[in-house]
Amino acid sequence: MSEKISIAIKSLFAANDVNKYINRLFFLIQMSVFLLLFSNVLWGILFWNATKNADQKVFVRSGKEMFAALLADNDTRNIGQARGLITTFAHLFYESDAKSFSERLNEGFWLLSKQDAQAIYKNFIDEKVQENYTKFNAYSKIEIDSIGVDMSVVPYRCTLLFQQAIYFNDQEKVSPIGTIFELQPVPYSEKNPYGLQIQNFNYIEYQSNDTPTKQ
Repeated sequence: MSEKISIAIKSLFAANDVNKYINRLFFLIQMSVFLLLFSNVLWGILFWNATKNADQKVFVRSGKEMFAALLADNDTRNIGQARGLITTFAHLFYESDAKSFSERLNEGFWLLSKQDAQAIYKNFIDEKVQENYTKFNAYSKIEIDSIGVDMSVVPYRCTLLFQQAIYFNDQEKVSPIGTIFELQPVPYSEKNPYGLQIQNFNYIEYQSNDTPTKQ
């Protein structure tokens, strides 16, 4: 009888030890899950605080040059981004030859609204720009005289004044070109890293040292 009681007591203690082990294991699992969730939340908060006012650096092209541009993660754009887009636009659209004409236009179309891109392209077709590049084995270069950007209003109001030199048959023809347009902030993309887009594009009368007036 005493032996049976002893066995029963040992069994009871063994069962209690297993229960304690299971309870402790379950507690450790609960703590691990809690700590994991807490660390993820904490990391998310720290990351958000570190990046909410930070600038992101990307490399963009201005003509044939690459430079670093600071891109804020809000709707604010800076003068460097605006001037960079305008310079890139001018080189892509007004500096080319027969071989690179279409490729440069396709690259630059992402910098303009659809309506303005179509209007500029139609004007080039009407002026037989690519046809003349081919016919006369010509090419063009530009020299920017002035870039004006008014960032006190949105969209930003801009002017671009430059000289376009066309070279053909050992000759050089230089024409002053003036433009006026707006820059509208848009989402950043791989094809438009400036976060800006040209809209309401128009040519203006421009003679060097003269005040431009709209045609």
